[in-house]
Amino acid sequence: MEGRQAKERERDPRKRERAELSAACLGRELRVPLRNPSRMLWVFAVLLVLGFALGLSVGITRGDRIGLGLAAFGVVLLACGIYAGVLARRFGARQDLAIVLGLRTLTVPALPLVRGGTVEIAYEELEDVTLLPSGNRLVHVLRTSDGLVPLLLDRLPRTQKNTKLPLRIHVRAALARRRPRLTAARLAAVEAQLLHEGPSIGALVTTKDGEPEVLSVLRDEAHLGAWLLSGELPADYEMICAQDVLDPLGDALRDAIGAMVDVGGSAVAAKQTSAADGER
Repeated sequence: MEGRQAKERERDPRKRERAELSAACLGRELRVPLRNPSRMLWVFAVLLVLGFALGLSVGITRGDRIGLGLAAFGVVLLACGIYAGVLARRFGARQDLAIVLGLRTLTVPALPLVRGGTVEIAYEELEDVTLLPSGNRLVHVLRTSDGLVPLLLDRLPRTQKNTKLPLRIHVRAALARRRPRLTAARLAAVEAQLLHEGPSIGALVTTKDGEPEVLSVLRDEAHLGAWLLSGELPADYEMICAQDVLDPLGDALRDAIGAMVDVGGSAVAAKQTSAADGER
């Protein structure tokens, strides 16, 4: 009985890790929806309409020149409220407000957001992911042969803040220019070990419905042994060692200074990035 409970306790962390790795869409298309301003705009619209009603009622009650001015101001608020409602409805109908990391292309929303539309960038045309000052903070920008494209990471939901999107974009772009191309399974292993915090000796990868699925990032040989003895490995699994992952990257990862700065990172990280740019 105790042995069965111990096996169950060992199995739970493996299931949890596998679920987290599967949700990260490693080696597959990743769609990260951005925060839609529709709800906030509806709130503004309601408040502005209430302001119109209040201004109109006070203006009618007073009946003097001040009351007339309040009523006129209420009409202005109503016009603003109607405009906010139109914007809220337009944003609410949008389905493309997301960053999509494909295997060959990257798709980001076009600016200004109110006009709609997206920008699709082939990874071969993406030179790098860099940080540029904007006001009193640094923002991530995609540098392409046609110019700069903002990466709207400030609109990421809170649950997606630590997905390391800039780093994943940089690595996919660097690997897309290599020949021969990496298989989807090896790309999944690359991303899994880059996102893993701590040392690793490799990753266990399998194929499900034609797409790669990372089972686990192996911390050490004991971790590998636990998987081998668990009986949970599928017949077509593949172990991709750390060296197999690092070699295809070459110098690309070391050049990804801007990409490795976390979203909302500290001022220290920003200063280190600026210093590194200055040395170049």
